[in-house]
Amino acid sequence: QQLGVSHRASDISATALVVTVITFITIVFGELVPKRIGQLYPETVARLVSRPMLWVATGAKPFVKLLSISTLAVLKLLRIDNTAERAVTEEEIAASLEEGVDAGLIEQHEHQMVQNVFLLDDRLLTSLMLPRSDIEWLDASDTLADAIEKAGVTGHSWYPVCRGSLDDVVGAVNVAKLLVALRGQSGQSGQEGQPALSDRIGVHAVPAVFVPETLTGMELLEQFRARSTRIVFVVDEYGVVQGMMTPMDMLEAITGELQPGAQIDAWATRRADGSWLIDGVMPVSELKARLDIKELPEESRGRYNTVAGLLQSVSGRLLTTGEKVECVGWCFEVIDLDGKRIDKVLAIKTATAV
Repeated sequence: QQLGVSHRASDISATALVVTVITFITIVFGELVPKRIGQLYPETVARLVSRPMLWVATGAKPFVKLLSISTLAVLKLLRIDNTAERAVTEEEIAASLEEGVDAGLIEQHEHQMVQNVFLLDDRLLTSLMLPRSDIEWLDASDTLADAIEKAGVTGHSWYPVCRGSLDDVVGAVNVAKLLVALRGQSGQSGQEGQPALSDRIGVHAVPAVFVPETLTGMELLEQFRARSTRIVFVVDEYGVVQGMMTPMDMLEAITGELQPGAQIDAWATRRADGSWLIDGVMPVSELKARLDIKELPEESRGRYNTVAGLLQSVSGRLLTTGEKVECVGWCFEVIDLDGKRIDKVLAIKTATAV
C-alpha cells in the first residue's frame, strides 16, 4: 500500500515471486546440481545413497503397490492395453549415443559406425558402389598368363570378366583359381600353337550377379549373405551397368575408408594448414564425417552421391580446373580432372564459417 499497489495486486505479485524463487531453488538444488554431481562422481554417490534408497524403497513398497494396482484398474476400465511396450526409435538411440560421446564412454569412431549402420537402410547403391569409370575388368579372351599379369599390377583378388566392354559382362573370376588353373595347364597348348580353350579366363568365370540401383545398402547386405557372392553389378533401369559392389565396399560404408597403405590412395588427406585434399568420388556421407558438416544442400532429394556430384549440383554446371565453389562454410577448389570427371578437390574452411 505504501508503494501505491492495491492489496490484491500485492498478494498476486508476492505469490508469483515466491513460486518463482521456490521453483528456481528446487530445480537448481533439487535436480540439476545433484544430477551433475552424480554424473561426475557416480560410484561415490551410488555408494553413499544406495542404503538410504533401499530403506526408502522398502518403506514405500506398499504404497507403490497400491498406486500400481489403482493405475492398472483405471486403465482396464478405460480399455487401454497396458501390455504393449513402446519401441525405441532411432532418434532416441542417436541421442543416447551423443550423450555417451559427450561423457567419454563412447569413442567418436564407434559413434560414427553406429550412425553409418542406421544410414545403410536409407542409402541407395548409387552412393555406395564403385562407379563404372573406375571398374578394372579383364577380357574373356585373355589368357591365364595375361590375366595374372594384369592382376599383379592392380592387386585385386576378384575381377569382372567382360567381352569387349562392361556392356557385356560374363561374370567374375578369382585370381587364386586362375593361378591353380595355370599351374595345372603347364606345358599344355592348343592346336597350331594357339592357346587351348581352357586357357581363356572366360571359361573360369563364375556367373555374374546383377542388382538394381534402387536397392538400399541394407537390402544388398542381405543379398550378400544369401548368395555368398563376392561381386555384384549395379544396373540402372535400362539394364546398363553403372557400378560394382563388393563386401569390402559394404564394410567401408560402415567403418569408413579402409586405406590400403599408401596415403595417396586415401579418400581425404588432411594437410598441415588444416585444409583437405579430397577425392572427387568420395561419398558425401564420408565428406560430412571428415569435415564435420551437419547437412548439405538438397541432400534429401538424392541428386548426388559423391563430392564431385555435390559441386556440380551447387554450381549447376561442369567445373574446370581451378574453379571454386563455396558451400556450407567451406571453399572447394577443383585441383584435377579425369576427363570431365572431378578427380581431386581442395577444401578450405572459409573465414565466415561459424
